[in-house]
Amino acid sequence: MTKVIILSREDFEKLSEDVSPEYPFLKDNREHMSADPGGLFRCLMARAEEEKECLLIAQDGDALYLGYGKDCRKVYLKGVPEEYIILEEPKAYQEHAVFYHRPRSVDDINGQNPMRPAPEQETSFQVEQETVLTDEQYRSFLKNGFMNDQPFLFGSRDKMWFDPGKLCWHCVLVKGETSKDGVLIEAEGYNYARYAAFIPDCEKLRLRDVPIHYEYPAKAPQKQKRRYWENVR
Repeated sequence: MTKVIILSREDFEKLSEDVSPEYPFLKDNREHMSADPGGLFRCLMARAEEEKECLLIAQDGDALYLGYGKDCRKVYLKGVPEEYIILEEPKAYQEHAVFYHRPRSVDDINGQNPMRPAPEQETSFQVEQETVLTDEQYRSFLKNGFMNDQPFLFGSRDKMWFDPGKLCWHCVLVKGETSKDGVLIEAEGYNYARYAAFIPDCEKLRLRDVPIHYEYPAKAPQKQKRRYWENVR
């Protein structure tokens, strides 16, 4: 057992009726699950708060393995972390995107430029960092910032690379403070967007536990000053 997920009684009954692999909490806990039929299963335990019965859930690729327990108190759980969650409805995350090489502006990657050459290919991706700009900075970046040197991209160069074995882009998501859309960037050590993909709706991305970097250098001194005066009082 690698982790215990604790639900309300209503949510546990809902989960028991249909354990879909699309539930967000299963996708967010993939690293806690593995399955070796005939061997070792690393699994989550899902149970209702203050109830004894439980579900054991393991996963191998797209295949789910389920077990039922009548009394979770008989399972050795010392040191196993617990997480209380509200069950979210199954949600289809966007896990593939179309990456373009050396785009000049957002029109080159959002399908608005008919003269733009074909993209490399649609491949999987993993967001390693979310970089948030002010809305004004983000609009400027979309208009003419793709080919210009961007210090925040160079500062995050260790978060961007391509895995040829898995055909997966490890990239930075760049978005504005209030923007719904965003851009996936892979700079591979450069200061500009070497490859980029447009994301119309960032809420469809899997961003749990992804570190966030706020690119607001002008606001930092003001925040420090306010904290100082509050401490003096």
